[in-house]
Amino acid sequence: TGLFAGDNLNPSFPEGDGVHFFLTFDLAEVPPGSVVSAVLRSANAHESGAPYDDLGTLSASEIRFDAFSSALWDAPLLAGGASCDFATSSTGPFECDLGDAVQRSLDDGYRYAQLRFDFDLAGDGDGSQDLASFYLGDPNQNEPGIFELEVVVVPAGP
Repeated sequence: TGLFAGDNLNPSFPEGDGVHFFLTFDLAEVPPGSVVSAVLRSANAHESGAPYDDLGTLSASEIRFDAFSSALWDAPLLAGGASCDFATSSTGPFECDLGDAVQRSLDDGYRYAQLRFDFDLAGDGDGSQDLASFYLGDPNQNEPGIFELEVVVVPAGP
């Protein structure tokens, strides 16, 4: 229910097992053409512990899935898919360009840009919580506006 990446989300999770989260953006309103950029950003980042010091870079990587389920936790990323460094420190910036992922989806006739967020390391084994969280008011609510994907397209010719 929440958008968390890092380790030791709660005591019932095994030590060292990390968590990651997924985003889906509907591309139905993006006009045909060449994607110049697709900047993903958030001004709603929070942290517990020291996730960037202990776990590394928070990356966004292209993935495709039909339905959200627990099977996604170990699903492979899209072969040859795009990825970017979304954040390397608690001060951000919390943004990166995923133009290649958006262009691939448009070229493939795939309606969505779908991403998995995770750190370089799943966990650091110290027993302390290290989490990057993204939310507006309630950390357990996924609400519109937590993330923005700004797509710039050069329209296709006549």
